[in-house]
Amino acid sequence: MVTANVRSASAAATMYCGTDETACDANNEEHPCQKDFGQCEVHLPPSCGKTSGSASGGRKIAYYASWNTRTRKCNRIKPSQIDTTGLTHLNFGYAGIDTKSFEVVPTDPGDVALYDEFCKLKSKSLQTWISIGGWNFSSDGSTHTTFSDMANSKDNRAAFIKSAISFMEMHGFQGIDLDWQYPGAPVRGGKSEDTENFVSLVKELREALGNHYGLSSGLPTTFPYLQFFDPKAMQEHIDWFNLQTYDLHGPWTTNPDDLKILPHTSNVEIKKGLVPLWWTLIDPKKINFGLAYYGRGYTIKDSSCATTDCPWKDASKPGQCTDTSGVMGLHEIQNLIKSKGLEPQLLQDAAVKAIQWDDQWMGYDDLETFSMKIDFANDLCFGGTVTWPIDMGSGAGSGDTPDTPDTGGG
Repeated sequence: MVTANVRSASAAATMYCGTDETACDANNEEHPCQKDFGQCEVHLPPSCGKTSGSASGGRKIAYYASWNTRTRKCNRIKPSQIDTTGLTHLNFGYAGIDTKSFEVVPTDPGDVALYDEFCKLKSKSLQTWISIGGWNFSSDGSTHTTFSDMANSKDNRAAFIKSAISFMEMHGFQGIDLDWQYPGAPVRGGKSEDTENFVSLVKELREALGNHYGLSSGLPTTFPYLQFFDPKAMQEHIDWFNLQTYDLHGPWTTNPDDLKILPHTSNVEIKKGLVPLWWTLIDPKKINFGLAYYGRGYTIKDSSCATTDCPWKDASKPGQCTDTSGVMGLHEIQNLIKSKGLEPQLLQDAAVKAIQWDDQWMGYDDLETFSMKIDFANDLCFGGTVTWPIDMGSGAGSGDTPDTPDTGGG
C-alpha cells in the first residue's frame, strides 16, 4: 500500500487521491483509493507493453555533474570525455540563481570554463541544455528559499526568464531544465504558493522561449515532494519531465522503519510511488524514466544478516574516487567487483543488483538492470529515459583510477 499524507480533501479532489490509511481500501492495494473519497476515481496506470519501444525508442537524456572535475579523487570526467553514445539531450548540472537579482549564474566559477567544452558536444542528433538548481541549491544556506522567492512574483520571474535566455545565448545552450528540489516543501525552502507559482513560471518561460529553446522539469517519485507539483497544468508548457526514481532510501534516514538495508532504485517502490501520479492524468509520454549510474550502500550491523531488510549501522565506506560514505559510482563498483572477485546478486523484483563484502553492502544498477527498468518504462508508455549522472558511467576518465596511471589530470 502506498503511504503518504495528502494536503487536504479539496486538494486531493482536484489533483491527488488520498493515499494514507484513512483514504485507502485495504483490499485494493494496486489502486488504493477509497470509494467516495472526494471526487477521486481509480486511475489505472497506462499500459503499452514491455516491447512497445515507447521509452527505449524515445528520448535519451543524461545529466552531467560538473563538480566531479573538482571533487573526485579519480575517475574525473571532463565534458569532452563524456560517453554520448545514443544520447539525444545532455543537461549540464548545475547553474544557480542569484539571491537578489534572480539572474541565472554559474554555481561555481570553475564551471564557466566547462561550458564551451560541453556545448561543443552538440550535433544534429544531440542537444546541450543547462539545468538550474539541484539538491544542494535548495538545502540549508543562502539559496534555501531562492527558487521560491524567484517564482513568487511576476517581476521576479521576468528577471529570471530574461537572464536565462541571455545565459543560453551567451554560452550556447539549447534548452533549460528546472530542477527545483522542491517547491512547496517547507524543509526544502518551499511554501504553499509554490505549486501555482511554478505553473506560472513554466507558462511564462514557454511564452518567452517559443520553440527556439527547450524546457523541462524534474519530477519526484516520492509523494511528500510530488504532492506539491501540478504536472497536469505544467505539461502543456514544457517538453517533458525527468522522473527522479533514485535515492528512495539511503543512510541519511532517521525513520526507524528505514534502518534496514534497502536498494535506492527498486522498481517495486517506484511502481507504488507512481500511483498518485496517474491521478493527475499526466501524459506518460511526457515523462523520462530515471536511471542511476551510482549505488547506495551500508555498513552491516550484524554479520549474520547481510541482505535486504537486514539492519545497518552506518553508511558504507567511501569509494576510492567518489570518496563519500554511502555512495559509489558505477565505474568504482565494477572495479571493486573485479578486484575482489565478487558475485553480484540480481534482485529480480526490484530490478537491482547487490554486492556484499566484509561488513559492506551496496545496491546499484548496471546494463542488465537498466534493460529491466527500460522494459518497465516501456510498459508504462513513458517517452524516454534520463540518466543521473553520465560522468559516473563514462569510463575511467582522469586521475589515479585502478586502470589509469596517476597523471595529475583533473
